[in-house]
Amino acid sequence: MSVLNRLRNWPWLTLQIVAANVAIILALAAAWYLVFMQQSAVYSDRLMSTFNIQPGSLHAMYVDDVERQLWTSVIVGLAAAILATVGLAFLILRPLRTLARATERLRHGDYGVRSPIAKGEVGQLAENFNSLASTLEQEERRRAQYMADLSHELRTPITSLRGYTEGLEDGVFKADERYFKLMAGELRQLSSLTHTIEAMQLEAGNEETDALLTVEEVLKDAQSGWEARLKDRGLELGLEIATAVKARRLAVSPNVLKQIVDNLLSNMLRYASDTGPCRIKAAKTKRAGFVEVAFSNAAPDVSADALPFLFDRFYRGSDSRTRAHDEHANGLGLSIVKQLCLSNQGNVTAALDGERLVITVELPLKKRGA
Repeated sequence: MSVLNRLRNWPWLTLQIVAANVAIILALAAAWYLVFMQQSAVYSDRLMSTFNIQPGSLHAMYVDDVERQLWTSVIVGLAAAILATVGLAFLILRPLRTLARATERLRHGDYGVRSPIAKGEVGQLAENFNSLASTLEQEERRRAQYMADLSHELRTPITSLRGYTEGLEDGVFKADERYFKLMAGELRQLSSLTHTIEAMQLEAGNEETDALLTVEEVLKDAQSGWEARLKDRGLELGLEIATAVKARRLAVSPNVLKQIVDNLLSNMLRYASDTGPCRIKAAKTKRAGFVEVAFSNAAPDVSADALPFLFDRFYRGSDSRTRAHDEHANGLGLSIVKQLCLSNQGNVTAALDGERLVITVELPLKKRGA
């Protein structure tokens, strides 16, 4: 195994460049030699035919001398070519070796590594490497922040449950319906967290797409399932589906569609203001083969500055309203929507229409006849 490693670390590219140049020089030398010998024979024939003169020893000495000089020049040229090739290979490979060492450090988790940017194609490669390393470094920071936020989110209900349990155990609290309701709420929060974390790992490629649903089926099922809960909050849910897309099937698995729609309606349930109706509107898009579904509700406390952060993990638009309606929010719902839309070649955007928040998802439709 050590022999293989040593062989793998040999400067194979340098050897290949040197071998290529040596082969070219030898091929040229052979060609020159053959041409010279042919011309020498032609010269001898012309002397005999034109002047009836035998080439003699003088001509033979001339031929030998030229041949010797030819091979001397070939050897000198070959040595010079090898030296020049080694020097050129060193200049070419030096930035590549630097880039290889940086790649090795990146492979071992050093995302802060950067490669010096040279000129030409190698410089472009180094620039692309630095962009990749920068992206990985940012992703690692986001991952660390995500783990810290997730730890905090899990710690809150666990701490509450521990406090309630110890209070009941020490006799500080009475085992009545009120405290059991509080504990059940914290358990629901834990269950919701685990459910949303599992959803974030959902990949579209692993989902069955045999029984694809139409736009009308998806949205009417969602309206039936959420209408009662929204009414309990005094919210009215309206549904408008354009005729052109009603019967079109979505090229997204039913499980993924349910995750997207349920998270958007759950967000609506928590944050919608009762000053206006809630609406779902489906229509064709300018992008061929896609449908856009807009979820809108009154949201007077959502500012334009908050829009870019709505799809960030653990971002909450309004903690006060969530607590007022006894709804646990973990800040993962819209992040899940974004992840699932992008993984299915779709998109999701948020905009304000006056005091109404409009979240629009764009999803692919199944091709006709497919």
